[in-house]
Amino acid sequence: MHTVEPGDPETHSKDLVAENLEQLRKIFPSAFTEGKVDFDVLRELLGDAIEDGDEKFGLSWFGKRNARRVALKPSTATLLPRQEESVDWDTSRNIMIEGDNLEVLKLLQKSYANSVKLIYIDPPYNTGNDFIYSDSFQDSIQNYLELTGQWSGDGGRVSSNSETSGRRHSSWLDMLHPRLFLARNLLSDDGVIFVSIDDNEVHNLRAILDEIFGPENFICNLVWQKAYTANMTARFISDTHDHILLYAKDANKAELGKIGRTIDQKAKFKNPDGDPRGPWKAENLSAGKFYAAGQFEITGPTGEKFLPPPGRYWRCDAKRYAEWLADGRITFGVSGTGRPMLKKFLAEMDDGLTPSSWWRHEEFGSNKEASIELKELFDGESVFQTPKPTKLLKAICSIGAPNGGIVLDFFAGSGTTAQAVLELNGDSEDLGHRFILVQIPQEIIADSPEHKGAALFCARNNLRSNLAELTKERIRRASNLESVQGSPDRGFRNFALAESSVSRWNTSREDAEQQALDLIDNIRPGRTEFDVLFELLLSQGLDLASSVETRAFAGIHVFATGGGLLFACLPPSDAITKANAEGIAQGIIAWRDELKPEADVTVFLKDVAFADDVAKANLVAILEQHESPFVVKSL
Repeated sequence: MHTVEPGDPETHSKDLVAENLEQLRKIFPSAFTEGKVDFDVLRELLGDAIEDGDEKFGLSWFGKRNARRVALKPSTATLLPRQEESVDWDTSRNIMIEGDNLEVLKLLQKSYANSVKLIYIDPPYNTGNDFIYSDSFQDSIQNYLELTGQWSGDGGRVSSNSETSGRRHSSWLDMLHPRLFLARNLLSDDGVIFVSIDDNEVHNLRAILDEIFGPENFICNLVWQKAYTANMTARFISDTHDHILLYAKDANKAELGKIGRTIDQKAKFKNPDGDPRGPWKAENLSAGKFYAAGQFEITGPTGEKFLPPPGRYWRCDAKRYAEWLADGRITFGVSGTGRPMLKKFLAEMDDGLTPSSWWRHEEFGSNKEASIELKELFDGESVFQTPKPTKLLKAICSIGAPNGGIVLDFFAGSGTTAQAVLELNGDSEDLGHRFILVQIPQEIIADSPEHKGAALFCARNNLRSNLAELTKERIRRASNLESVQGSPDRGFRNFALAESSVSRWNTSREDAEQQALDLIDNIRPGRTEFDVLFELLLSQGLDLASSVETRAFAGIHVFATGGGLLFACLPPSDAITKANAEGIAQGIIAWRDELKPEADVTVFLKDVAFADDVAKANLVAILEQHESPFVVKSL
């Protein structure tokens, strides 16, 4: 049995530096000496691919090096399950997480690496105003707790991005770069990311996306018409658009969906001749590309002869034309005297149209439409200042994840992404989209003009006064909309970012004797067995939506999750004795045989749960010496 100690994989999120080194070692084993990289050898192996000059092409700013370090530092935090805040906890596979998205993205690395089909984010636009994200390399989780008022500190917003700081662009890039770096690891090989941005930072955002994803994986700069009336008070030109940058993790593997035809586009299909195949529209039978077999004469119903227009050719040969004519697919107009045209039936058209880079508000919604949607959901209050319309996010999900999959939004804001996913799953052809949302519980400041509507709504509905509460409330209310009723999953599991449930030895404390006494039972006060279980689940790289079963063996509760890949026995102190140890072990063995997991099974035991060393030795020996041995670890 292995006792989990500080530094073990179970005590922190994925170590990306160690993983990168391991990948490098597999490719260039000769570049390692005594476990360290020999850069002289690596340079020789890479040859001319090394850039030695001091001046390099790319975006540089003060703080970039630290932004990289912040992304690579593992997190020791956890995600606490909040069943009482959830909807349909037992059955839902949707996830809503309250917390700083930097820490959360680190915690998701083990469970969701290469698993997310689509990422959409609408990060804070860099207007020169303050924003709450302020990352600390030294202690990110304590920094987060202080900023959100969960630790002794001022809480609220931090003045890290003001115009007067002299670091307006650098501060914004410091915030976004590590999050995008971590987000890329979560994308599947055929995954894509959409990022909304305005003109202030689109050039810088493009540069850091090129750096993280590679310029070869840039797909498009989509321009969305967010407003359809000009602002007459604008100093120079009214701003009526936003950008949405689209990148693939690997453009050679990405597959994008199409968009449905609009009502206006469908209206172009008519059925003037009562064709039983339904509405159709006439398309040109000629084409400009040379086709030798396309030079032949066509005779119309009135006997009139037709040749292709000068410089053009029929888009078929004579044989195919005869087949189309016999099938009623050639039309000469209502009068029968027009030039031959080919019927295209609406019912036979493909699933949609290839999207263009210009997204008009009629098809993709507008800011005004988004505000109206939210007011209807939130009893007439304006609770978010710049929400995105559901129509926009449904289009992004349909294009970016045409066959379903996980949709991640780690700047969840008003929760539009969740509603879009729920509505897509409510359609007749459910493709199995599921969402993971992350929103920092930023304090709602009652006397702030931009937070007035949110503060009033929270007060009237007895909600905690932070933005994550409103995100959750949006999902709850959206799940009751008529457009969502067909969705097989209208709930979500809620989690909250927090310090680890397991207290570890702190080398900075000087009171070693007192600390030793404090850690006799190392589970943090107030934390439940369920809290500890989900921390272990994350440490083993299992899905947060994994089902959890509980059974009692010899009077002691045991958890199983991940389809039997993880068992946990976490009862109170001294609960496991010589009398019940064998019964617990045999119960776990029988349960594992019933579940038939396809990989090694890990059993976690709480050290203080054993009444004595004999009970521990008996239980562990039965598990480790079984013909299909378990990996046994203690906390």
